[in-house]
Amino acid sequence: MRFFLPLILLFLLTGGIVNAQVKTSVRGIVTDKRTGQPLTGAAVKLHSAQYSAAGTTGLDGSFVFRNIPEGDYALKVKDMGHEEMEQKIHCDGAVKTINIALEGKDVALQTLTVKGKGDKGSERSALKTVQQADMVLNAVSARAIEVSPDITIANVMQRVSGVSLERGNNGDGQYAIIRGMDKRYQYTLINGIKIPSPDNKNRYVPLDIFPADLVDRLEVYKALTPNMEGDAIGGATNMVMKSAPDRFVLHANAAIGYAQSLFNRDFTSFSTSGVNKTSPRTRFGNTYEAGNEDFTTNPLHYTTRKAPPASVFGITAGGRSKDKKFGALAGLSYQNTYSSYQTLYLSTIVNKNNNEPVFDGVRNRENSVRQQRTGLHAKLDYQFNDNHNISLYAAYMNLGQYQTRIDSDTSLELGRTGPGSGRIKNIYRSEHTTQAISNFTLQGTHKLAHQLNMNWSAVYSKATANMPDRAALTLNTGVERENGQLIQRPVLVDVMDGIVHEWARNSDEDKSGYLNFIYTPKILGVKTEFSAGGMYRQKQRTSLYDIYKLRPDSSTQEFKGDIDDHATKVFGRTGAPDNSLNYDFTEKTGAYYGQVKFTIGRLQTLAGVRVEHTSGNWMSADKTVEGQYGNIKYTDVLPSLHFKYMPDHKRNIRLSYYSAISRPGFYETVPHLYGDLDNEYQEKGNPYLRRSTSDNFDLRYEYFPKALDELLAGVFYKRIKDPIESALITDNRSTFFMSSNFGTATNYGFELEAAKYIRKFGVRVNYTFTKSSISSDKSQYYRADNGDVKPRSVSQERPMQGQSQHIGNLSLLYKDSKSGFDAQLAFVYTGERIAIVSPFLDNDIWQKGFIMMDFSAEKRICKNLYAYTKVGNILNTANELFLKTRNTEASAEGIPGQEAGKNMFIRKNTYGQTYLLGLRFKL
Repeated sequence: MRFFLPLILLFLLTGGIVNAQVKTSVRGIVTDKRTGQPLTGAAVKLHSAQYSAAGTTGLDGSFVFRNIPEGDYALKVKDMGHEEMEQKIHCDGAVKTINIALEGKDVALQTLTVKGKGDKGSERSALKTVQQADMVLNAVSARAIEVSPDITIANVMQRVSGVSLERGNNGDGQYAIIRGMDKRYQYTLINGIKIPSPDNKNRYVPLDIFPADLVDRLEVYKALTPNMEGDAIGGATNMVMKSAPDRFVLHANAAIGYAQSLFNRDFTSFSTSGVNKTSPRTRFGNTYEAGNEDFTTNPLHYTTRKAPPASVFGITAGGRSKDKKFGALAGLSYQNTYSSYQTLYLSTIVNKNNNEPVFDGVRNRENSVRQQRTGLHAKLDYQFNDNHNISLYAAYMNLGQYQTRIDSDTSLELGRTGPGSGRIKNIYRSEHTTQAISNFTLQGTHKLAHQLNMNWSAVYSKATANMPDRAALTLNTGVERENGQLIQRPVLVDVMDGIVHEWARNSDEDKSGYLNFIYTPKILGVKTEFSAGGMYRQKQRTSLYDIYKLRPDSSTQEFKGDIDDHATKVFGRTGAPDNSLNYDFTEKTGAYYGQVKFTIGRLQTLAGVRVEHTSGNWMSADKTVEGQYGNIKYTDVLPSLHFKYMPDHKRNIRLSYYSAISRPGFYETVPHLYGDLDNEYQEKGNPYLRRSTSDNFDLRYEYFPKALDELLAGVFYKRIKDPIESALITDNRSTFFMSSNFGTATNYGFELEAAKYIRKFGVRVNYTFTKSSISSDKSQYYRADNGDVKPRSVSQERPMQGQSQHIGNLSLLYKDSKSGFDAQLAFVYTGERIAIVSPFLDNDIWQKGFIMMDFSAEKRICKNLYAYTKVGNILNTANELFLKTRNTEASAEGIPGQEAGKNMFIRKNTYGQTYLLGLRFKL
């Protein structure tokens, strides 16, 4: 054995040497010749008469062939949008490293030249947008969205550095919080054009109305240049929609899915048959007195079913004419989803003797929600020649929601003699709401002279919301303790709020025009770009609201199980013509700007100023307050300065300053007294509310080493004057909840974003630290000299609402271009933040920090057909709210979810996982 072992080792070593002498590894990187960027997914083939091998480049543009026999070969490389290349090589046993640069395709057509653009929805294109931008921004490509776990723009936003989400009641993302700044401090664009909001009180746009598959690229602006509208202290979200590509494309997808929560409990739905789209007052006039015949009880009759399936469908088709002058593209997206979630909510009041929160009610809610999301858009463009082109874009987005809510509210004060007892109010509510946004944009770009260009836009946009006949039935009962036993009391129709019918409609209409001139002379040998232009917008907002109450006849107050068996009488027969939610608001905004951009050496400078004039006037139906009619005017001068230093073609160092504003919401400016009767205080409008202004600073380092790799690191600082918050205000011995301006706030932080790809594997990570400070007035009870308990105003410093100190993302990626397999495991962390600002000292409600985990995968079945799956909320992450007040043994006793010594638990929404499985066709 001792003799044979050395021989075996020698044989293996010499065999390896011989093998190494006749086998070759061929490796390299494929890049774009003009940009130097590596190309992902390029087809690489190595072949000879005796041997052939094929593959694709990895995420870093690299390829490798191993164990290639000795001989002469042809190496052929192909990539869409680039010229095919073939190169002869000889394999002789040594490792061959061959780097290949492909030429982009150019198509010459008479006097018109259309340059090969590649894929504008690719990750490379999004990265190039970030690198070449004049300001600080982040971008997400259509391809990244396609293979992500997200199907709405709102949920895509959570993948962006520095962005967290405010979620709707069903757990889906709804609004973005950029760098800790609330949704009121930002605006939303489609193709660079601001769009109106369907919200009945505010300006901000719910992002869950937009299907994700219609977008070519999602851009998040974190700094503004003078040619951008100035009301974005937090930033702006721009959806670059898909447009006609150079070659014909047809993309379609269809999927089916389920919500895990619906395997555990039934889905409850209601009928909208017989429901009137508008209220009796709207149909018949302000003097009409409604009767029982004007209302239907159909929405209060419920049916249940087991696990209804979700369905998703989308199709996009487009291309250009043979001469490439005319382009057209149209897309449709439809999503029909079902979900069910549970809510445990504990309401509190403030003890006037010690200012401590005290539980006063427990609510258990069962919610069933069906959402129907539809997106339609189309774009036509015509390029007359190299100097002139026009385009027409049209979009319609619609989100319909059907929600059934069964609410059981147990009082911890009235009728409570111990655990398990108390007054109980059961509310059955059916709500159907529809939000819609439409946009029509006609644009043109023209070369007027050798160094003079002009572009213009004519825009009509309208946002609407409609809630036809929200119906609620309120039943009262209770559990009392008698002789040691819990006794269930009879169920009675509430004598005041038996059946409530509500109608709400609002619209926000914009008519806008934009005009810009760009002059590009050379000054002292330096190419300089002067830009000047302006815009004008007329906004018309209208809001309508009505409420009717049907109270039970005393003889039929006891509920027997069918509301149709009860006699009712209409209370408030003329509706609510004087309600403050009936208002009109007209706003006119005019702006003009000038900016200059030039590059000296490696330093690009962009400087300019924007001036915005705003005038608004309102008319409110509320005749009980002064200022039923009013107006407001102001002018803002908004300078900005942006430096971009480029040490080489892979690195940028940015330093930016810009000034911005945030206009108040419409409804909070209109004088009114209004509020939910269940709330302790009414809300009051504030016609003296000022817009917020801010100074914003950014410093960011950017490094793009190769392919899709990136490193972005930066700091930011915002100083906000007159930030808008809500607080308790005492006026003429009455106390109201009112939006007001509060001094000066600061917001600063640090952002880090990195992506690294090695062959088939990749990792993307980002982290943001944010710290903000604002002082607002809070109410605190005290005992006056005469012994009376009274509230007084106390200033308290706290973080801004919605700001998490820590947020982060981690995505683990796998991509095999050869087999057509993509997979992604994504994590999102959102730190604790203030969810609800309380009017009382030390009583703000916080959202608990949480981690979300999602998964997605795609696999090519054949040449143009792919299967895909998306799994959401794998960890079944709940939304939990709490007070930073420790429970005592007494406060925790008999109260759900409470533990002595721990923070007071306030609310928990549990949603469950979601699953989607489908097919995708790409031509």
